[in-house]
Amino acid sequence: MTHGNAGDAPAAARPAGAIVTDLPCAGAEHVDALRGYGVATVHEAMGRTGCLGPGLRPVQRDVRIAGTGVTALCWPGDNLMIHAAVEQCAEGDILVVATTSPSTDGMFGQLFATALHHRGVRGLAIDAGVRDTA
Repeated sequence: MTHGNAGDAPAAARPAGAIVTDLPCAGAEHVDALRGYGVATVHEAMGRTGCLGPGLRPVQRDVRIAGTGVTALCWPGDNLMIHAAVEQCAEGDILVVATTSPSTDGMFGQLFATALHHRGVRGLAIDAGVRDTA
């Protein structure tokens, strides 16, 4: 899990389940400057890196978010790293969750959403199942 950029060690050199904390991240002024652009535009401007692919779609229509990412990589059906990631989230962040292989398990729900809301997190991007989407 990282907040902002990659940290001291490359991701491939970190042990599985490592929690990386206190990393620098983009300032609010930079996030706000990119807010008006679409995902494809930002992806291309960043050298075509960081795109999550066309398979991820918003649950709510006509909603856009921009923020700094806190990422969590989870085993399918195991939300332990989401718990750790929530503790790293701050105001203006977006929680980004992926699993090591495809998963439709409901790994995120109302309790996580409430915790993130209280921290000022702007949204969630997840490639796994979600309960309590309202």
